[in-house]
Amino acid sequence: IRILKKEERKYDTRSRFELIKDLNDKEVTINYHPSYMLKEKTDIFPLSGVSKIKTISCNESGYYSSYVSDRYGFNNPDKEWNKETIDYLLLGDSFIHGDCVNRPNDVSSILRKITGKSIINVASRGNGPLINYAALREYYNPKIKNVLWFVYVGNDPWELTEELENSLLKKYLSDDSFSQNLKSQQNLINEKLKQIFEREIKKEEAFFNI
Repeated sequence: IRILKKEERKYDTRSRFELIKDLNDKEVTINYHPSYMLKEKTDIFPLSGVSKIKTISCNESGYYSSYVSDRYGFNNPDKEWNKETIDYLLLGDSFIHGDCVNRPNDVSSILRKITGKSIINVASRGNGPLINYAALREYYNPKIKNVLWFVYVGNDPWELTEELENSLLKKYLSDDSFSQNLKSQQNLINEKLKQIFEREIKKEEAFFNI
């Protein structure tokens, strides 16, 4: 903030919910992190966000980054899924998801530019090894030629400990044929996440008396 002030640039001090309220746009949401669901009692565990919608991410440099999510709620141009060959599927956490930066400054966009390859990113902030493995199981398809799994040793082991306490996620380890069929349930995922989003807005409004 001090650096931006010295450069006479503004730092957006609003919360994401305040920003969305100011935007007054129903076709906007915040980015969802699968780790939110670890403590929820639910019969479905979404591994992505709301699909095909402007998604507000986070603010580390004075502005809120955002992206339009793809058909499965990930941070990709939707057309990437239509390619005859998908050269790389990326797994990881916030670094790979592209938190707090806009395209083309996220890892996936940079790799597309320098390699000319088709790249799909199914990463998200807070993803540990088991959530990443579940995402691989749910969104892998035969068009994908390579998988790049990015590990952050700073917190992945701790996150795995939490993930192993979730009975639904553990089914991916105990049953090789287990699937939630998430690709065919995106409408249900969208509705569920919108309910969570509305709940969080009400909590924040009550806390800050907005």
